[in-house]
Amino acid sequence: MNSPLVAFLRTHKAKVVLAIVVLGTLLAWFSVRQPAEPPDARTGKQETPLAGKKSAARAPAAGTSFDFYLLALTAHSAFCADGREDMTECRNSAGRPLAIHGLWPERLEPRTYPHDCPAPPLDLDAGLEQQLADLMPGMAAGLHEHEWREHGGCSGLDDDVYYQRTLDLARALDATLGAKLTTLAGRDTSAAELRETADMFQPGIGATFTLHCRTVGGSGDRPVLIEVRQCIDNDGAGGAPGTLLDCAAVKRRDQGCGASFRIVGMRG
Repeated sequence: MNSPLVAFLRTHKAKVVLAIVVLGTLLAWFSVRQPAEPPDARTGKQETPLAGKKSAARAPAAGTSFDFYLLALTAHSAFCADGREDMTECRNSAGRPLAIHGLWPERLEPRTYPHDCPAPPLDLDAGLEQQLADLMPGMAAGLHEHEWREHGGCSGLDDDVYYQRTLDLARALDATLGAKLTTLAGRDTSAAELRETADMFQPGIGATFTLHCRTVGGSGDRPVLIEVRQCIDNDGAGGAPGTLLDCAAVKRRDQGCGASFRIVGMRG
């Protein structure tokens, strides 16, 4: 005896077959259109995330394109001598010739740099944070968080990659100029003398930084070195800092230093 189900199937055979075909087509379409993870925004390649690992780069926000980076290192004693002697970073880092101010995405046209771009909150690897503190004493006042919000987020880099590259570049420039600045503490010098020292350390590197001077508390009208800024191309992986640049080629030059200037004496 035929069951009601068999009778139904015989009666509606064509409709059942059509429904099965439509369902199969929909399932196939969704399997193609729904990948497990979205493709990487920069390369278009499918990436498989690793547990506990952050990606090296983010897609920069719209309108945040830039041409190169400036690594800014502060002449730390001059910074502290300008009425900041009681700040924690000045009390605890006496004798450091250069300190990290920041790594800034820049455009060729001065003062048009991108800033305050949308970015995840700063979440540095603990080991990197400890190493960074040695060359960035301003971390005691939250400088690293400020720099990430205003500048680092515009790089498109993961925060660990951004600050690791900042640290590597700062160590190299500090090795180039730090000893000479310590020797010159309390004395006058010139841009030519500092560049000659740098070129002895690595030929051609003297053209990759600019010197910035102004008067500070206690210096009278004598300009003192307050900052060294190095020009670096953004030709590294994912837009990271890569090749050192001749600063003149990206329209950057010394400011306020004149024929000679003073290196503020290091605090003992």
